[in-house]
Amino acid sequence: MNILFVGDIFGSAGRRIVTEHLPHLLETHTVDLLIVNGENVAGGFGITPALAEDIFDMGAQVITTGNHFWDKKEILEYVSSVPSYSHDRARRVIRPANFSPATPGFGVYEGALPDGQAYAVINLQGRVFMQQTDDPFRKADMLLRDIQAKVIFVDFHAEATSEKVAMGWYLDGRVTAVLGTHTHIPTA
Repeated sequence: MNILFVGDIFGSAGRRIVTEHLPHLLETHTVDLLIVNGENVAGGFGITPALAEDIFDMGAQVITTGNHFWDKKEILEYVSSVPSYSHDRARRVIRPANFSPATPGFGVYEGALPDGQAYAVINLQGRVFMQQTDDPFRKADMLLRDIQAKVIFVDFHAEATSEKVAMGWYLDGRVTAVLGTHTHIPTA
């Protein structure tokens, strides 16, 4: 399975670049699963339902977010419009799983590709220099107990590179990949 992760798309310039280059990347690399961090796609702060639909139209299966998840209030109604078992587009926009359980939306999505290959995408947010959230390490443990898919991707939305590295080591051998978003620079 070839997985492509695109993150963070930032504002109109980011949307333009992704729109121009994504089709070539998808074709050249025979991408099976496209995951996009879209939390800054709306002018650098948040995501709207219309922009989420645009990202899905580009081929994304799942959109992850982060601390700007609710900056555009209309996204809250969008993600609340579907039940947890749904595979509709609105259900595939996920927010950090370690936000308060009262926060609209879901922090993990489990799906299957057309060939039947099951996958899961987990969205977590770090705590260092970020707003208060539940412990992302414990939340990862809790979520992994229930996930059946063998392909598990984690978007760890965090400020400190050290925290991202720690999560990578913590989940080593338990998930397929851990990528860090939020700082708007690549995190290896």
